[in-house]
Amino acid sequence: MHAVQTDRLSSTSDAAPRPKSPPWDHNLRKPKYVAPKGACDCHFHFIGPQHRYPLVPGHVFSHLDFDDDTIEDWLRMQEAIGLSRGLHVNSMMYGHGYELMLHSLTRFPDRLRGVVMPAPDITDGELEILNKAGVIGARHADRVSTRLDERTLRRTHELGWSQHYLMRGIDTMEAWRKAIFSCPGRFVIEHMGLPPANQGLNSREFRFVLECLDTGRCWIKLSPRFSMQERLPFADTRPFIEEVVRRAPERALWGSDWPHPQYFKPMPNDADLFDMMLDWASDETTRQKILVDNPVELFGFPAVS
Repeated sequence: MHAVQTDRLSSTSDAAPRPKSPPWDHNLRKPKYVAPKGACDCHFHFIGPQHRYPLVPGHVFSHLDFDDDTIEDWLRMQEAIGLSRGLHVNSMMYGHGYELMLHSLTRFPDRLRGVVMPAPDITDGELEILNKAGVIGARHADRVSTRLDERTLRRTHELGWSQHYLMRGIDTMEAWRKAIFSCPGRFVIEHMGLPPANQGLNSREFRFVLECLDTGRCWIKLSPRFSMQERLPFADTRPFIEEVVRRAPERALWGSDWPHPQYFKPMPNDADLFDMMLDWASDETTRQKILVDNPVELFGFPAVS
């Protein structure tokens, strides 16, 4: 199995300490917006406990140190916000490893679905195990690999998985364009495609995002993560998000990005982040689609009765 390695990164007593990735705001409180029944957080990560699930050595952010942000922490956050479902997106810090993913999915088979980053040489047997456990998507991140493995796209599509793309910049978008548009099936753009907020809706990056959306096969994860501002309400992102919601409310998703790894601005509270839905979607019917109906359709959660 492509499980994470069990040996930790070696260190010595005189090694320089690594900078810390800031912790999420542990001040748990209720948001103003009362979540509808079955509301789903479509983007978050688990980290650790690292004595049991160590980060893969040499991962893309190995210059940083990370706290444990466990399933139990996530459960407390979900309860405070009023969420009852989630899409566990395997962190890039776990590389192709999926041991923690399998643990989380088998603990909460009705509550969780998962997205992994399959290794190019993953076996059919491994894919079957992941599929049976509740993995519904394959993640592709340009910080991990600048090349899309088209065989992985085909193999995971045959399982019915959606493809999830984390891209930074127009160069990656153009390099991946042919593979993204030629691969059949549904796909997801993470973090709104991270367009340059200071270039407005006509940037090449955001035009690419809208081109994806207009295929009718693409879902977009709404997120203020690309804001160039320091603090809420991250007003520079609102026109982008409103345009996606206006064009395709039936293919918009919401994700918290909890525990907000590698975020070095003042850390927002998760209740305040969730309350941004009140600005992004002006009516409850649209919010119901984004938080409940769309995750049910795309990720195979049971319908909410």
